[in-house]
This record gives sequence, C-alpha cells and structure tokens, in this order.
Amino acid sequence: MKKLFLASLSLLGMACGGDPVQQDLINYINVEMPKVADLESEAVDAYASVSGENYENDSIMYYTIANTVIPRYEAFYEMLESIDPATEEVSNLHHEYVVAAADQLEAFKLILEAIEKQDADIITQANADLDKASVLLGQWREDLDAACAKHQVVMEGEDGQ
Repeated sequence: MKKLFLASLSLLGMACGGDPVQQDLINYINVEMPKVADLESEAVDAYASVSGENYENDSIMYYTIANTVIPRYEAFYEMLESIDPATEEVSNLHHEYVVAAADQLEAFKLILEAIEKQDADIITQANADLDKASVLLGQWREDLDAACAKHQVVMEGEDGQ
C-alpha cells in the first residue's frame, strides 16, 4: 500500500518571490504537509503490518485497524482538512489529496465492517476504495509536479514513491 504523503519531499523556489502560487507551493509542502505526515505514516504502516503478506488472521487485523489505524488516520484526516492553502491553484491540489485520503479512510472502516460481518462483498468495496485512493494520489502527484514546473519550483530529496 502506498502512503499518500511523500514524506521526504521538499521544495525550493527558483524564481524571485513575486509568484504567490510558488510561495504557496513551498509553504504547502515544507510547512503544512509535514504537520500531518507522521500520523499518516503511523496509520498506513500499522495497516501494512497486518495486511497482504503480513496478514495473520482477522482478529489481529481487526484489533490493529480498530485501535491504531483508524484513530491515527482520522486524526491525520482532520488535520489534513484543516490545511488551507492561500491560492486557488494549491487549494485545488490539496483538495485532490483530501479526496484520496477520504477514500482510504472509508476503506479502513469498510474492512472493519467486513470482518465483523464476514462479508466478502464489503472487502471488495474496501479494495475498490483503496484502489481509487491510489489513482487519485497518482493524479495529485502529476498535478503537483505540473504546478511545480509551471511555477519554477524544484523538488529535492524525493524518496522515489
């Protein structure tokens, strides 16, 4: 599972300070997003520890999602929603991220419901939500890259995710 936030991403402006979108992009990535990165990483890492190749049983998965994943992801999501970029362009980018995170949060909740009800159809929906979040993240990243290029912002320190 991919993390939505690219934790080691940082931005450096290449032009003079006259571009408000450029300054907003730099603030968004270097100041605002790091405030939420740890909570997201904790939630996603906890989920990864009980899913896929790490899956042991429904009981462990349920406990981890109910007691770690969802509480941390809800805190992350609440903080993410409170970020208010200064420009419309960055605000639109941020909205893409918020939508992807909402899909992922819904998927985590559906997984709990599926385990409670032992319902494979609900797991199918949860997986669809996770896939949708991944696609939206990809679009967010493409749009972020395009905005950075347009506003002469150079990304450094990417971790390749």
